[in-house]
Amino acid sequence: MFEQVFFSGLALGSIYGLVALGFTVIFKATDVFNFAQGMFVVCGAYLAVTAISILQLPFALAIVFIVVASALLGVLIHMTLIQPLLGRPMLSVIMLTIALSIALRALIEIMFGPQGRSLTTPLPTGVLMLGSVRISYLHLTAALVSWACMAGFGLFFRFTSVGLLMRASADSHEAAVVSGVNVNTMNRLAWAIGSTLAAVGGLFLGQLQIASTELEGIGLLALPAVVIGGMQSIPGAIVGGLLVGIIEQMAATYISPKSSDIVIYVLLLLILMVRPWGLFGQRELGRV
Repeated sequence: MFEQVFFSGLALGSIYGLVALGFTVIFKATDVFNFAQGMFVVCGAYLAVTAISILQLPFALAIVFIVVASALLGVLIHMTLIQPLLGRPMLSVIMLTIALSIALRALIEIMFGPQGRSLTTPLPTGVLMLGSVRISYLHLTAALVSWACMAGFGLFFRFTSVGLLMRASADSHEAAVVSGVNVNTMNRLAWAIGSTLAAVGGLFLGQLQIASTELEGIGLLALPAVVIGGMQSIPGAIVGGLLVGIIEQMAATYISPKSSDIVIYVLLLLILMVRPWGLFGQRELGRV
């Protein structure tokens, strides 16, 4: 029983880690605390519904459609909403992302209706038996794809010239501008990556549950994952996502299905009291 719950939590935590990674990329590159990240998950689920159920594209083309459309969404949001607020107080930008989340929810419900949509993909849905442990193939696929995406992004971020420019821009916008880096382009790329990672998470969550705007609440579990791991730490976002997924499943199984959020946010409060910068974040020292 414990092993099965643990593996389920690990699979869900991998998806949360993927969404949290997108959140961290946006925050690290642009200093924007994106409260619309949960709605990016919802957009990914409905893009999958559009590509697979409505347009009936082959699954490979559907994946390309989801990735390209979600990346364009991130770029469009940065160009039209985020970039004009450059240099404004952080609260203004935070309120904008909240308004963006509300607007996206309303737009999706106008286009698709308030009822959820079932999502069926060619991904395997059987059960793998490892001794007495039953592991869903869909959970296993979600975990493997999430880890592949996270590993691919890590390699891109560390070993490519564009990744180097993104890191330089994230570390210091002023120094990057002086060095000739187009910071706006790097920021748009960060938003494209963040929205795409969330959309991939939405593809799996839409099939594991149902494609609906209620997925926003699940996507927003990336926020405690990011804070637990460390706001600007990419490994921290991944580890935080895994912790949130495992804790959620453990609490729902051994305490109560409604207790998972309580346990997650109690852990968040404890970590903020002991290590406000997160498990993997760096402590910022200031002179008083």
